[in-house]
Amino acid sequence: MSAIAAAAVVATGLTATTVAAQAAPQADPVPAAEKIKPELTKALQGKTATDFWVRFAERADLSQAAKIADWNQRGTAVAAALRKTAAESQAKVRAELDGMHLKYEAFWGSNAIKVSGGSVGHVQKLAAFTEVEGLYAPVQYQAPKVTAGTSGHTTMAVEWGIANINADDVWSTYGVKGAGITIANIDTGVQYDHPSLVNQYRGKKADGTFDHNYNWFNAAGTCAAAPCDTNGHGTHTMGTMAGSDGGANQIGVAPDVKWIAANGCCPSDAALITSGQWMLEPTNLAGQNPDASKRPNIINNSWGSQSPSNDPFMEDIALAWEASGIFGMWANGNSGALGCQSSGSPGSRIINYSAGNYDINNNISNSSGRGVGQDGEIKPNISAPGTNVRSAIPGSGYANFSGTSMASPHVAGAIALLWSAAPSLVGNIPATKALLDNTATDKESSQCGGTADDNNVFGEGRLDALALLNAAPIGDTGTLTGKVTNAATGAGIAGATVTVTGPTERQLTTGADGTYSTLVNAGDYNLAVSAFGYKSTTGTAAVTANATTTKDFALTAAPLVNVGGTVTDGSGHGWPLYAKVTVEGPGGVFDYTTPTNGRYTLQVPSNASYTIKVESQIPGYETVSKPLVVGAGNATLNVAVPVRGDSCLTAPGYVNGSDGVYETFESGVAPAGWTVVDNTVPASGQVWTFNNPGNRANLTGAGGKFAIIDSDKYGSGGKQNSSLVSPKVDLTAVTAPVIKFAQDFNYLGGEKANVELSIDGGTTWETVLTQATADVRGVKEIAIPQAAGKAEVQVRFHYFDGSYDWWWQVDNVLIGSKVICQPVNGGLVTGHVTDTNTGGAINGAVVSSGDKPAETATTVATPADTGLADGFYWLFSSVTGPHPFTAKAGSYTSKTSVVDVEADWTTPASFALDAGRLSVTPGSVEATLRMPTGKTTKSFTVTNTGKAPVDVEFGEVEGDVEILGADGSRKTREQIEQSDGAPLQRLQVPTSFANKLAGKMPVPAAKPGISADPWTGISNYPATVMDNRTVNLDGKVYSIAGGNGSASTANNYVYDPAAKTWTAIAPLPGARNAVTAGAVGGRIIVSGGWGASGPDAATWSYDPAANAWTAVKANPAPRAAAGQAVLGGKLYSIGGCTTAACTPMSNTVVRYDPASDTWETLANYPAAVAFVACGAVGDAVVCTGGNNGTAGQKTGASYDPSSNTWTPIADAPADNWAASVATGGGKLLVVGGVQGAAVTNAGFAYDAAANTWSSLPNANTPRYRGGAACGFYKVGGSSGGFTATADSEVLPGFEDCADAAADVSWLTIDQKALTLAPGAKVVVKATMTAAVDQPGKYTAGISIKENTPYSVANVGVTMNVNPPTTWGKLLGTVTGINCQGLSVAIPGATVQVDSWAMSFTFTTDAEGGYAYWLDRRNNPLTIIAAKDGWKPQVRQSSVNVNTPTTEDFVLKPVKC
Repeated sequence: MSAIAAAAVVATGLTATTVAAQAAPQADPVPAAEKIKPELTKALQGKTATDFWVRFAERADLSQAAKIADWNQRGTAVAAALRKTAAESQAKVRAELDGMHLKYEAFWGSNAIKVSGGSVGHVQKLAAFTEVEGLYAPVQYQAPKVTAGTSGHTTMAVEWGIANINADDVWSTYGVKGAGITIANIDTGVQYDHPSLVNQYRGKKADGTFDHNYNWFNAAGTCAAAPCDTNGHGTHTMGTMAGSDGGANQIGVAPDVKWIAANGCCPSDAALITSGQWMLEPTNLAGQNPDASKRPNIINNSWGSQSPSNDPFMEDIALAWEASGIFGMWANGNSGALGCQSSGSPGSRIINYSAGNYDINNNISNSSGRGVGQDGEIKPNISAPGTNVRSAIPGSGYANFSGTSMASPHVAGAIALLWSAAPSLVGNIPATKALLDNTATDKESSQCGGTADDNNVFGEGRLDALALLNAAPIGDTGTLTGKVTNAATGAGIAGATVTVTGPTERQLTTGADGTYSTLVNAGDYNLAVSAFGYKSTTGTAAVTANATTTKDFALTAAPLVNVGGTVTDGSGHGWPLYAKVTVEGPGGVFDYTTPTNGRYTLQVPSNASYTIKVESQIPGYETVSKPLVVGAGNATLNVAVPVRGDSCLTAPGYVNGSDGVYETFESGVAPAGWTVVDNTVPASGQVWTFNNPGNRANLTGAGGKFAIIDSDKYGSGGKQNSSLVSPKVDLTAVTAPVIKFAQDFNYLGGEKANVELSIDGGTTWETVLTQATADVRGVKEIAIPQAAGKAEVQVRFHYFDGSYDWWWQVDNVLIGSKVICQPVNGGLVTGHVTDTNTGGAINGAVVSSGDKPAETATTVATPADTGLADGFYWLFSSVTGPHPFTAKAGSYTSKTSVVDVEADWTTPASFALDAGRLSVTPGSVEATLRMPTGKTTKSFTVTNTGKAPVDVEFGEVEGDVEILGADGSRKTREQIEQSDGAPLQRLQVPTSFANKLAGKMPVPAAKPGISADPWTGISNYPATVMDNRTVNLDGKVYSIAGGNGSASTANNYVYDPAAKTWTAIAPLPGARNAVTAGAVGGRIIVSGGWGASGPDAATWSYDPAANAWTAVKANPAPRAAAGQAVLGGKLYSIGGCTTAACTPMSNTVVRYDPASDTWETLANYPAAVAFVACGAVGDAVVCTGGNNGTAGQKTGASYDPSSNTWTPIADAPADNWAASVATGGGKLLVVGGVQGAAVTNAGFAYDAAANTWSSLPNANTPRYRGGAACGFYKVGGSSGGFTATADSEVLPGFEDCADAAADVSWLTIDQKALTLAPGAKVVVKATMTAAVDQPGKYTAGISIKENTPYSVANVGVTMNVNPPTTWGKLLGTVTGINCQGLSVAIPGATVQVDSWAMSFTFTTDAEGGYAYWLDRRNNPLTIIAAKDGWKPQVRQSSVNVNTPTTEDFVLKPVKC
């Protein structure tokens, strides 16, 4: 911590809140199981590992940060406090994760750690730490999908959104354009050299060069050196905040700001968190030297959840931003079409300021997220231009987009203007929010509740930048602060209103502790204070410049009385309504009615006047406000709520009606009685339509479908003259008829949109509306008194003189005087659906009418109504009397009850659903066994404790392995994969893809390199060999055929990992090399390969029990050096050589089925290659590399047997051919071969699930054209040319060679699938067999798939494996005494161990050490230690099974 940071922390008390860490997990007040969130539990089902978040309870105390006046010190202090808290609270868990050898990323901006690839056991262990608050599954966020807008025919110098919020008036009135303010976005990136953004980029230096340090954070990993935008969204939002090219493209609100950016949106939740953290303390491009002084003032966040949410994601970051003085601006989401609960997080959170989206006519967009956010918070906070907004896009272009993503940057830019003009406000987030709220232009909307001043559609209203600056404290300022308390108790009163009048006007709301504070111009002020339940009071204050004036108030409580009543339907049915009843004003007192009777009760202060607002929770009803005057006693207010005239089809039990005709065009075709006339001569066919051929949004202000004549869609050269004609309407009983309709007439020039009237059935017409000069949007009403009392009234919408213009949309046409919602027969049914096992609510259950199946409802949670349980539903039933109703929910047994539905009333009907429920005891099993024959059976019991049968399927889930080395070390598979291995070797030697040596290709045997874990040498192959094919069958490794480089062989051998010996088996019927081989159904199938005359079709099957080969069906497309894989009990042969010289290579793919002894030709491989690396991974055959006759390849493909298709996969890290290849751990493993024109020992692994490659440890020996098998065994191969070798080695940790992806080779279970009746149980026996290759700890899981609504964790299985009783450790070092008499380690020395049975060749590591398991049955041993330049030593030795055998060698130089 710097001195400044330390001083700031001490001076301001920015400390970590103390949460004492308990030593014993049981002291944790929150049970560990409850910390594991359901989403994470679900993610772990059926998986061995997943990523997850560990969130810590401890928080830094940042409450005093705002008191630090210095911008740099404030930011540094906040970052230091956050770092300190994270370091202290995370220490124990990080140590535990290190011990688990798990990858993780620790954060300090949010006190959390993201763990990669953790198991159920890891999660459970971490949950036991008291400092851990919870463990969560990752969450996916993304930049909202914006709607492409329509580009204007001309460019507006100042875009409509800029003018709409009066930003251009701010420029001219105040001369302010944002100078001195740094703005940022967390988005998809920014084109930094865009003509409208390059001059505002903070990274542009005076000399025109660029410095991207501290100005760009590459969170997505796509653009390391400089900002870029691979999407376009981020460039567009930045353009709206800051863009201007100095000419015709004035697209930004604050074009004099400087900007920086992070592309954290949205590859992952971690990228977003990291971006938010970086904004607190930006770093250079290398991620070093953080500097809080370079943090931005404002950050725009045009991203969020893709569905309505109040998820607290990034809450810690947002709080830290505010403490640091950064204003975070947020989009409110684009799910508005879902209605009044459509705000998206993080914008929906209380602490976040979010924007809604309106259009050029100031109408809210249908897509704009709306409705209460967290804990009933009004959302959005404010609205801004967001529809058809033109801004910058990558490629130095411009485009029109729509969405709250476009609205939010308008607000961010306005804040930049405000802070630039009023520097005293910089970093004062509460004061800035208050100014935004109080200066917004009110826009009333009752759709989702609220008032004209503040509602859940527009928030506080429309953004007005000029009013914002007019109200700002520009000049001499001071702080006015105080506290409002209860006069009787002294407690602070939250939510009190403090109205300030004087040189600056403010309306403030007290915080949770009753305090208020604001920055105002110096002068004298009058203050009025009110709070619900208290008597109001007033006071005065004199504020002086650069000082703080304190004014406190104590309020006296007023006596309370009860207000109660009933809320009912007011449009004909009269049934009780489920509604929210609120006392409008600061108190916010509310109650929800009881759904079955409509009753509510409130308490309010006596002797006062109130407005009671009623918001139906059943859609389609008006929001009603009623005045109420109460005296000293209780009062009653009954309210009948009418259906909204525009929502007759939304409100249950109503249909559209009118006293004339009302049409909404929802059918998508011409409505009954309506006609379309083509007036062009000859007819053009370019007429009114109802299916929206141009895919336009409904811009009329209505919703749903509409009628349109789309001149733009008809294109250049077209002509339109068409009428949309209504049916004849009887208005004999209507005294004041009108034509009322919603429209969007998008005018270009010359076209006309008239409304014409006939009162004589179409004989004569008169024009009652002419539109021919400008755009018109919204609702239009035309009085037609001449039609009163007429029986044959018609209206037509006449569009003419159209030719490649825009369009005319018409919707919701009324010909009459009013829209009437007409009730239909029926009643409401309401109730709950619960779980009989738990008594808890079931959300998402579907309740339907048996006699009217289309009448359904889905149960929901009711978090806002604490008096109503979750699992609530209501539905309208069009049939009354006794009728069956059924409740269904996933994994529950459906239940049907007869409900006596009362007409025009609410009938209660609740359902309790049965389900099975499993308990598992114990939750894990463990055993200790000895290789290779150890075997034991453990059991666990699964009981159905529920009330319905359960279908249960058991499966095996691969876990991890921890290998015990001869030196006592232990390594997990992940550690093995991440090891470096031996030093990289690249042998620049001749190579060939021909069948054998022809002529001279002298390649000396490669000198041994330095060996290193984790690759370990095994017994040398009994002969030098290359082009052998190796398979793993029943834990033993079989090497089939091959050759010595000059001739093929028929000899085969099997390696026993427990005995560490090779044994000859029956030879092939004919000599072969580079065959296709695989273990299928307990036998080894061998086909193709080079015979005497080239690739040979003969195919044989080997029976290990009989040690005999049998001829089977010949290969229809024989190849040598083909890729091979076994999947689904069938052997695949992919590509390969077609001649003895190999070329031309083939792309043919064939498959052999031993069960039917048949071959099948499949879809060709995408390339003609030989020596391609293939294997079965999951349900697919995956291949990479190969040689096409010219060069090695790095491309690859995956084969799907179900569709017989190949799909490209990610390119390998290097071109490769003739590598050693196997599968293990769910990956394709590739090591050695020819990579980049050199024989190498480098390796890499392909993860099919992620379509990514990762490094494998370098092998000890560089070889190509060798054999390999699951295990991961590498046998023989050539060090160049046709120089065959005998050395072999193994990469431990990949022993699971089960045929099916869901099997674990060392584990079997006796149950697969069954049905458990309620109360029934089953004992499952798990048998573990230590027939594995290496000692150590093996873990797996037994999955329990069931059809219940509850999650069941995998049963953990642990097998601890000890080495065989015949194994002992041979270890030691090889050192030398050099010519100076000094002792030195000799790395890369050869240690050859010869016995009566086998030979082993090892090489020493970087310290000259070696350590290996050997079987005592090889005793006695002759050990030779040698290295070029040193005199070899030979000695006799024996391994001891009880104590390690140490043989150290000290060599002398050959000469000095």
